[in-house]
Amino acid sequence: MLAVLYLIIAIFFGTQLIRFLIPDIRRLYVGVAADTEIIEKVPTLLFLLSSGTLVGLLLTSWVTYFLAYIMHPYIPADTANLLPANIVSMCVFAYLACFFWQRCFLRNYRDSKKAGFKKLPGFNRHPGSVSFYVITVLLVLIAVGFVYFYTCYMSGDNIRLGFSIFSDFSPHVAITSGFGIGSNFPTQYPHFSGDNIQYHFMFYFLSGNLEALGFPLVWAINIPSILCMGSTLVLLGTLAVLLSSRRSAFFFAPVLVLFRSAWNVFHMAKDLFAAPGATWGSVIKTITQQSSWYGYTFRDEWGLWAVNVYANQRHLAMGVGLVVLLIFLFLPHFRRMFLHMGRTRGAGEKAKRFFISREAWIARKADPLRPWGSVILGSLIALAMPFFHGSCLICALLVLLGMAIFSEFRLGYAVIAAVSVLSATLQARFFAGGASNVASFKYYFGFVLPELAGKEKAGIGTVFKSIPEIAKYLGKIGFLTVILTAIVFIGLLIYELILHKNPYRPFLLIAFSFPLIFAFFFQVSLEVLANHKFIQVSFILFDVIVAGLLANLLALPIRVRNAERAKRSEEEEKKPKDVSLDKNVFIPVQIASAIVCLFLLFGLVATGISEWCIYYNLNSHTNGYVELHPDAQITDWVDKNTGEDDIFLTPMWSVNDFFLSGRRIYYGWPYFAWSAGHDTTTRQINYQWLLTGANGNISEFRRYCNEMNIRYVILSDDYYGNAETRDYYYPEFFEENLTELVRFDDGTAIYKV
Repeated sequence: MLAVLYLIIAIFFGTQLIRFLIPDIRRLYVGVAADTEIIEKVPTLLFLLSSGTLVGLLLTSWVTYFLAYIMHPYIPADTANLLPANIVSMCVFAYLACFFWQRCFLRNYRDSKKAGFKKLPGFNRHPGSVSFYVITVLLVLIAVGFVYFYTCYMSGDNIRLGFSIFSDFSPHVAITSGFGIGSNFPTQYPHFSGDNIQYHFMFYFLSGNLEALGFPLVWAINIPSILCMGSTLVLLGTLAVLLSSRRSAFFFAPVLVLFRSAWNVFHMAKDLFAAPGATWGSVIKTITQQSSWYGYTFRDEWGLWAVNVYANQRHLAMGVGLVVLLIFLFLPHFRRMFLHMGRTRGAGEKAKRFFISREAWIARKADPLRPWGSVILGSLIALAMPFFHGSCLICALLVLLGMAIFSEFRLGYAVIAAVSVLSATLQARFFAGGASNVASFKYYFGFVLPELAGKEKAGIGTVFKSIPEIAKYLGKIGFLTVILTAIVFIGLLIYELILHKNPYRPFLLIAFSFPLIFAFFFQVSLEVLANHKFIQVSFILFDVIVAGLLANLLALPIRVRNAERAKRSEEEEKKPKDVSLDKNVFIPVQIASAIVCLFLLFGLVATGISEWCIYYNLNSHTNGYVELHPDAQITDWVDKNTGEDDIFLTPMWSVNDFFLSGRRIYYGWPYFAWSAGHDTTTRQINYQWLLTGANGNISEFRRYCNEMNIRYVILSDDYYGNAETRDYYYPEFFEENLTELVRFDDGTAIYKV
């Protein structure tokens, strides 16, 4: 199947590109790790395959899109729209992948023959270690696969969308079908045709392309979702291991991301216990059988922070993964600044190294990390990322800004920032008509906190007075993640300064918090609630540090015991009394430390577990779902009898079988288009005017329809189900003035303008 071949080529290309630009991933590990001894316990494949998957899918999809855009006017009507672009794309990327593989092979061979060549330690393939990583990755993929296939799956020949995602997911289905079945070039928002597109849609072009290459729609959406989410969680786990020097952090990091920390379930339990006759059994039963999101903070009832967000926004995982990859690429330069500052004596020398030294701004000479390779890779990511996930690109720039302040090689950061801004500006102009149509940064203090939000003129005093309210809110939505992150920051900073160790990790936490801080001070889109993604990215990055804390708690007595034994002589080590001392001291400590770890882990994941129960119950096959029918009469007729560029005047549908045809409508459910930045107010007025038949004027009706490329009108009883359409809908006008083309069994009819 061509779709499988496309994925194989994309991943192969991504891994070989990374090998070519980052010649020694082991050295990258050394540049990231707090303790270089840990790299022997971290496989190279964890980074290579996960980052290669993300980069490969990103770049191949981006290039394929523009090839399809260029070829579109010249493709015959009887030829599959995306096939020529895919043939060229797959040939080019297969060739490049083989070329990079060959160059890497020759380079490694030459390096190994050089005098004095010293290879860094590879992964110690101990059976227990290999089993640990394999089992953890499999568990991650199983969990992610469940999240995605549980709410988007096939039942016979029909597509079922879970109750918790069908509404927000409907534009994603429409965009995917628009590329997979239709021909959405130049690209427009399917629910709001005629006004370009202001939504980061490229992930759904990837899904649509896979559908065009042979995958069923469900697989075309779910497979890249699993690949991207799985890769992101593996990257997060790898970063956690390197920063914490504990292998078990690789397991904890994905767990903390999938089972978020929040106060919700504890607040809910407190209310339930307050009811007369409440018992532990009744409370647990109520929590596990809950089928609606617990509305503790604003929009919690939407499942805004829950695992549901990953099922709803399939493109989010890829965006987060690319943020983590960019952190990986620049973290060695960040760590180096603190390392060399610690070796410099005197305040003057430290200031000189920090501000005006060559290394602070330009790459080191003969740097074994080959930093310009990382810059090229980062630039390629920044080039392609804006319309895959613009918010995550902003998060990446914010984190990199925080890192650049305390980092060497600041020129590299500047290059990434320049490429990002230039690419985002040009693509916004190309896709949306201008950058201001996609994002407009303005000061807006308070996020969605009702007592703070909207104080545009809030001064420094107001901001400082509001810190307790913000901290309280963060405590509610982040609970132990926020508390433990703050404790780790303070404790780690004091510990490493006292022992004169490299304090880069607590300062890295400052950089991780930049997107969160940004969310409380700026508004990017029309809906300030969309800032939740900035907070969520910071929380995910905090999970890396918290995972390290849990892993160290679990292994703390072992580390203490090993350090103690290293100080003893070989003879003393063999004495029975010393062994007895070990048991008397370290075993109780080990038990206590493990208990603390498990207690904290429960507090961290309790709300996440309850939300997985809600997710399961809310989307259960008996509770509710929306079913789409690929073989529906309307889908089949529209696909066979209308042009790919034709636009339809329809009810204000959010999800409907019609969208499986790949066609677009003039005015769908407006929330999606409004939140993406489209002028829904004006469009609604014009839409209602069209439903009246331009106030009964057929000439004016046809003039406006021709101007907007509206070729067909769909008459349906669905107009009567909405207050914004029932009072304007005038079916007699269309029946008297337009030609009926087809009428379906449910009474829906299509008329030609």
